[in-house]
Formats: sequence, C-alpha cells, structure tokens
Amino acid sequence: MKSRVLLFLLMGLLIIPVSPTFAFVGFGLSLGQEMATVDGYSNSLSEDNYEAVMTRGGFENPYSLGGYLYLDFIPFIDLEADFNLSAATYDFNFSNYDSDGLLASTPDDAEFTYARGSAYLTARKKLLGVGLPILGGVKIHAGGGMNFHRTAPYMSIDMMQNLLGDDLYASFDAQTMQDKIIEYVEDNLESATGLHIQAGIQVKLLVFDTFVNYRYTIAKDIFPDQNGFGALNIRLGLGF
Repeated sequence: MKSRVLLFLLMGLLIIPVSPTFAFVGFGLSLGQEMATVDGYSNSLSEDNYEAVMTRGGFENPYSLGGYLYLDFIPFIDLEADFNLSAATYDFNFSNYDSDGLLASTPDDAEFTYARGSAYLTARKKLLGVGLPILGGVKIHAGGGMNFHRTAPYMSIDMMQNLLGDDLYASFDAQTMQDKIIEYVEDNLESATGLHIQAGIQVKLLVFDTFVNYRYTIAKDIFPDQNGFGALNIRLGLGF
C-alpha cells in the first residue's frame, strides 16, 4: 500500500509542468553597487582682487538599496519595477579671499553626500529555465526598459554663488551655510530619464526568490562626463 502511494506521488511530480515552479508575482529587497567613478574637481571665481575657490573630492562605485516587484503571468514576457536610493560621500572645501588677498573664510574640509533616487521599469524574457517540481528552479532572463532619476546637485562654485550672492567673497558662519546648503539641495534636485538593458539569473526555492542581475543604464547628467554606467544587483524576496 505504501509503495503504491509513493509511486502515485512520484508520477504526479513528474507530470507537473515546469513553469508553475516559478512565481506569478514576487517582491522583495535589493542591494547593489554601481560601477562609476567621479573625479575630483576644482574651480574658482574672481572679481578685481577678490577670489573664491571650490575644491571637490571624487568618489567611486556608489552603493544602492531598494525594493522590487515583478509580474510573471503575462505570456512570453515578464514585467518588473524596482526602486532604489544610491549614495556615496565625498569631501569639499570652499575658501574665499578679500580685496587684500587675505582669507575671509576657510572652513575645514566638509563631507557632502551624492544621493540619487531611481525607478526602473523593465520588460524581460526567459532565455533558459530549469524547474524542480514543487521545490522551485533556476531561470536565466534578459530584457530592457526605461529609467527615471532624481539626483542631488554636486557641490560646486556655482552653488556657493547662488547661496552667498554678494557675500561670495565675505566671511560667513559655517553652521548657517550648512543649513542653506541642505535647503538648496532639496529645492534643486535634478531629473534625468534614460534606457537600460539587463541580464540575470533567478533561483527560486519554495516561496523564496533570489536574483543576481547586471544592468547597464544609458542616461546623461547622472555622473559628470558619463553617458552610462553598469551596476550589479542582488535581490532577496518572496514569489507566489
């Protein structure tokens, strides 16, 4: 009797199609690293004997954290949306000189944050899939889509000129300036739109999903003098 039950169970598992081992809908968290390098930068403004100098350090390979959602019930294609916040820190220093060539203000090096919020909409297609009945499976996919970004402006001499106005070459209070910078960044977020392509592998075990994706984003004005950047992304979530 037991052997017959076992035989029927094995036969049932064998006739279960591969596709149901993947989820119809899934969501979770993602962690990534972008492959981009921003070089240091220095610029100045002068008027008569006055001068203001801005020096900005560089940074590389910002980290990102976010979430994702995908739909897998449409024939021939899957749809996904993911949202993430990317960030990195860099140093800057602003010095200004009065008409006698003397330093009016020389704050110590300060730390500034590169920050960007991004949304990616992707259509992807399965290239290869191997299912494990009931347990899950492995799927390789590729696709592309559109992306949307909101980026904090980089520290620059133009920002300081907008903040200080006629006082660009005069002394100022560092704490007051910090508050002005925060308000300026909030009011001057920069927008960008682009395209992307991506490929990845999905591993599913029961209701647990794991993705490893590589994505290349084509978009201007995100990183200086760069029209695109790659990123490696790991996702952990649930699929039903």
